[in-house]
Amino acid sequence: MDCCAVRASSNQQGAAQNVSYCDLAKNPSAFSGKRIRVRAIYRYAFEVQRLEPPACCPEAAPKIWVEINAGLEGSSLKLFHKFPKGEGLVLVTFAGTFESGGTYGTFADRHKLTVDQIESVERIARSSRRQDDPPWVPKNCKAPEATQPKSSSAVIHEVLHAEGAVQFLLSQRYAYDAAE
Repeated sequence: MDCCAVRASSNQQGAAQNVSYCDLAKNPSAFSGKRIRVRAIYRYAFEVQRLEPPACCPEAAPKIWVEINAGLEGSSLKLFHKFPKGEGLVLVTFAGTFESGGTYGTFADRHKLTVDQIESVERIARSSRRQDDPPWVPKNCKAPEATQPKSSSAVIHEVLHAEGAVQFLLSQRYAYDAAE
């Protein structure tokens, strides 16, 4: 246990870079290995510990696994004890080390924030079920179509539709030429 407390103290000495969640979503690899400060929604339940955007971002939000250091002290520990037991949503400002490119957590997320400091808690909700989300949680956030990958069925549909259009145009041309 002493190891973790020492680790938490040494991490807190380095200054954290302020990063908006949307900037993190835009280019997560740029922050890999760095100590950051981010305001986000922390959603947690059985086998789920993720950050989510506090407002809609123009980019698709990456899945960011959260690990909270066991050595939290002082005001960070007091704020942590305000979190609902078991599951919940917390609009929070975390400081910690961000990692990108690995596989983290239950669902092999591509990014992870190891929290060594909780700086503020703005809002709390007890449930983590999306259908019960409070009004302060952004809803229906979608990335622009250009950045959303298309499913293979959507691509096939577009190709077939385009081929059908070409066949239709060709048939109209020949019908027109035949009428002359």
